[in-house]
Amino acid sequence: MPSFYMIPTNNRTKLAVAVFSTTRPIGIVQIIHGALEHKERYYEFAQFLSEHGYIAVVSDNRGHGASISKDDPYGIMRSIPQLLADQVLITNFIKERYPDLQVSLFGHSFGSILARLYLQNHDSQINAVALTGTANYIPIVPVGLLIGKAFLKIYPENAKWSFLSKISGLTPGDHSWLSYNQENIRKVTNDPLMMDEYPVKSLVTLWEGDFELKQIHHFHCSNPNLPIMSLVGAEDKFSGGDKGLADTVSTLHKIGYKNVISIKEPHMKHEVLQETNRQVVFDRLLKFFEVHQ
Repeated sequence: MPSFYMIPTNNRTKLAVAVFSTTRPIGIVQIIHGALEHKERYYEFAQFLSEHGYIAVVSDNRGHGASISKDDPYGIMRSIPQLLADQVLITNFIKERYPDLQVSLFGHSFGSILARLYLQNHDSQINAVALTGTANYIPIVPVGLLIGKAFLKIYPENAKWSFLSKISGLTPGDHSWLSYNQENIRKVTNDPLMMDEYPVKSLVTLWEGDFELKQIHHFHCSNPNLPIMSLVGAEDKFSGGDKGLADTVSTLHKIGYKNVISIKEPHMKHEVLQETNRQVVFDRLLKFFEVHQ
């Protein structure tokens, strides 16, 4: 079982963090979860990492799981800078406890966006980056941002609009795109900690993150040799297919990162960590962390 912590922030919200310890640790992996979900969905992967010598740290993103308060209600993501500051806070938290260990970053889906944006100012703090369900830049995002921001001038931040949810790809009630593994889809459908739909405020924040992926001048790239791996299911609609994956790698190269690899896993959809044959993915990620330890 992990150890649990509530890390204070700049307001009444405390970040809910689970730390999977191990004897004779060789490194740390900091895990960032995706949209609409929570940290518990990564416990199996975190436990696997701890059994192979890594301290795994997984948190609820602000507005998700137990990282909520009156300042950050359930389902509300106020800004990308705030979410990134939280991840830096978690990095500092774990490094204070294990100052001699290097930290690798792992992000899934929206977490992959946060992991990439983390690099803007903090790539020197981490040893390697692994991404799954890697979200690509979507050219129509600026249009979505205009519509969403106009909506929020009229409606409160907790208001939802199914039209915007659908064009974001997060259609309420539809989980078929997550995985081929029907047991995973059943669990998601019945999971009380899973959200079915974001308020428009959170969709705008998500899109702002996607838009920021292309703002190359915002990345300082102080660690150009940082190893970065993108691993997606071959049938993952959120990666943008071959074109989207190529654009992701090209953008990272334009920023200045030289050590970028992209892998497609056959017969897998978006949640490669939840597919029936996920052990293949676990092993591939472990090897990546070990090679670049």
